[in-house]
Amino acid sequence: MMLKYKIEIEGKENPIPVVTFADKKYELAATFLVGEARNFGAEIVAALDEVVSGKKKTGAFAGNVFSLEIAPGTTTICDDISGKECEIGTQDLKKAAEDYRAAYEKLLQKKK
Repeated sequence: MMLKYKIEIEGKENPIPVVTFADKKYELAATFLVGEARNFGAEIVAALDEVVSGKKKTGAFAGNVFSLEIAPGTTTICDDISGKECEIGTQDLKKAAEDYRAAYEKLLQKKK
């Protein structure tokens, strides 16, 4: 079963997609997507896909504030500043990252 979340656009002058997961234990994942997926969306999805597709046994991603330890079943999101961690299904995070990227790309198109 996939995780439930919604992506809404917040802010009038500088709108950005914001993710809200139905389960509050994934708040760090939502913060990760807002913080890193705008700049590194393609890299995040590619790193997750390599593990999901079986090309690699495990993977990693390091952004500005967050890092990922990617395994086939679950991915650990780590806030490198606070040290907080959150585990999330790798497939779920990949889908959320793809959806977030699509929402962000759509916003960029509107600005043009």
